[in-house]
Amino acid sequence: MTDAVSQATAQIVADMQRRADAGSPPAPYDLDPESSVVVRTLREDERLDVTNLEELLDRPRRPRGTALLTDPSDFATYVRRLSTTATTVWADDDDRTVTATFNDHLDGEQAGWRDHRAFLRVQRDEDWSAWLERNSTLMDQEVFAEHLEDRAHTVTNPDAATMLEVALTFQARRNASFSRGTRLDSGDVQLSWQEETTAKAGASGKLEVPEEFTITVAPFLGLTAVPVTARLRWRIRDGQLFIGYRLHRPDLVERTAFGEIRSMLANELEAPVLLGHAPSAFGRY
Repeated sequence: MTDAVSQATAQIVADMQRRADAGSPPAPYDLDPESSVVVRTLREDERLDVTNLEELLDRPRRPRGTALLTDPSDFATYVRRLSTTATTVWADDDDRTVTATFNDHLDGEQAGWRDHRAFLRVQRDEDWSAWLERNSTLMDQEVFAEHLEDRAHTVTNPDAATMLEVALTFQARRNASFSRGTRLDSGDVQLSWQEETTAKAGASGKLEVPEEFTITVAPFLGLTAVPVTARLRWRIRDGQLFIGYRLHRPDLVERTAFGEIRSMLANELEAPVLLGHAPSAFGRY
């Protein structure tokens, strides 16, 4: 019984001493990259408290963070500046983004945190965005003419002046005929409706209305302009003329342009640009 009491008393004394030690302030020491994290036991509930004092160091313990760029050439310059043997570059064709991970895994044994990165988020050219905005939209004659006038510098074939004249002087006429026929052998009645729409343009109505026209635009900032075909579309509704256009495969135009960016970066970085999603980062520190 005496031994049990003695052991219990010793345990209580040891516990009190441990609490007293935990509540005392830590001894001063010099911060360095290897000892910038302080771990101590708080008084009362003896909860562990972890304090990261890295911000008090002259410089971070290691590089990390994210940079966001919108110009492919600037992205290449930035990546070359910080690139190491552990750097990997990933091109995401779905999101139209390129990610450089500076501290990726070096090999199968040396892991990296993957939290030091640079993003390239390509930006659509203003002219291309304007053409996309009204793609497959029928407009009244005046609105269509204003749109052509605003983007006249991108219209290349026919030239902008011709297309603007077409828009301003466009005339359409719809002729319809209705016929009724009866089969004598069966008595069935057959109805037929034929409709023909003709279009012309020009002050004298002699200007040919093109079925399609070409614009020359850069899909993304930092790229060379490329020709894109647009089919002219028009309709008559309740006696009013509506004109519009339909771009040929704008999705393919952007996909091709992004592929050019990927190839350009691979050449400038002299490293492969992998097609896919960049691996996720791991932890905080």
